[in-house]
Amino acid sequence: MQLRGARLTAFGLAGALLALGSAGIEAREWKLTAGSSHPPIVPWVQVIKEHVVPESNRMLKELGAPDTIKWTEAYAGALYNFKNTLEGIGDGLADIGWVGTLWEPAKMPLENVSFYAPFATGNVHHLMEIQEEMHRTIPAMNAAWRKNNAVYLGGQVADSYHIVSKTPLTSVAQLRGKKVLASGPAAGWLKGTGATPVDVGLPLYHGSLKSGAADAAIVVTTGIPPLKLHEVAPHIVKADLGAPISGALAMNLDTWKSLPLHMKTMFRFLGREYARRQTDIVAAKVRESMATLEKQGATISDFPRAERAKWAKLLPDLAGDWVARNEAKGLPAKKVLAAFMDGVRKRGGKPARNWDK
Repeated sequence: MQLRGARLTAFGLAGALLALGSAGIEAREWKLTAGSSHPPIVPWVQVIKEHVVPESNRMLKELGAPDTIKWTEAYAGALYNFKNTLEGIGDGLADIGWVGTLWEPAKMPLENVSFYAPFATGNVHHLMEIQEEMHRTIPAMNAAWRKNNAVYLGGQVADSYHIVSKTPLTSVAQLRGKKVLASGPAAGWLKGTGATPVDVGLPLYHGSLKSGAADAAIVVTTGIPPLKLHEVAPHIVKADLGAPISGALAMNLDTWKSLPLHMKTMFRFLGREYARRQTDIVAAKVRESMATLEKQGATISDFPRAERAKWAKLLPDLAGDWVARNEAKGLPAKKVLAAFMDGVRKRGGKPARNWDK
C-alpha cells in the first residue's frame, strides 16, 4: 500500500494503515452525519463543510484504504440548537460536529478557563496552540469529553473581545454608571468598574443599544459588522479583553469506537487541520471586519494600555474563584490555569494580569 502526499505520511497514517494489510479487506461504506447548530457561514462550521467532510474521502482514496464515507450534512440547527451542541454529539444526533463549550460551564468547566482569565491574550493562533497543547498534556480535559460520550478532535477559538460604545471611551472611570451588554462569564469582567452588566443574547444587542437599554457592549470584532452594532454604537474601542477558547470539533464516542484504526488516525489529523484552518479564517475575518468598520464610518481607537492594566487590576480574583470551585469538584483547575497562563507567556504574550500568581 503506497502513500501519496507527504502530509499524510508525516502524521503517521502510514503506520496505522500497515495494520490493515493489503489483501482480504472488504470495502465498507460508512454512513456518518456532520452537524452543527450554526450555519457554514461561521468559521467553525465552514471548515467542517469545506474541508473535514470532503477531505475525509480524498484522504481515504489517497491512502488506498477500502473505506468510503457517505456523508449527511445537517447544519444551521437542523438537528439541535446552540444550547444542545454537546448533547447533539453525545446522544448521536450527529456523528461529528462543532460543540460550543462556552455554553457548558457545568459539564465542561476546564474548557472555559479563558473566560475566567481575561486580558491574557488576543492572539488567536497562540490561543489555538495553547488549547491543543492542554489537550495533549492534561488527561482530565479529554476525560471530560468522554464523560459526555464524545471525543475531542480539534480546538476552536474566537477573536478578542473589544467594546462598542455610543460615546468615546478612554478610561476605566468612564465605565462607571454605564449599562454594558456582556453575555455569560463576560459579565464578570465588569466587576469593580462601576458598570452594570446587561446579559442578553447577541441577536438582541443592536436593539438594546438602539433603544437605550444599553450604552455599550463587550463583543468580538467579527460580530460587529454583521449585527450592524456600529450603526447604533459608532465608537469601536480596541480594549483587547482577551480571545476565548469557545468550542471544539468532536465526534460521538460510540461512532469513534466503531471506526478502524486508520480512520481514527485520519480524523485525529483532520481535527488538527480543523483547528488551524478555522483559526486562520478567524484572523482574516478580524482584518476584514476592521476594514469594513473603518470604511463605514466607525470611529476606531485603542484603549490606553495603562487603563487596560488598571481595569485588569480592578477585577476580583475571577480565576482564583474558578479554580476553587472546580478543585472542590476534584478537577485539576489549578493545573489548567497554570498551563493556560504559561502557554501565553512562553509564546511572548504579556498578560495584563497574571491570574495564576
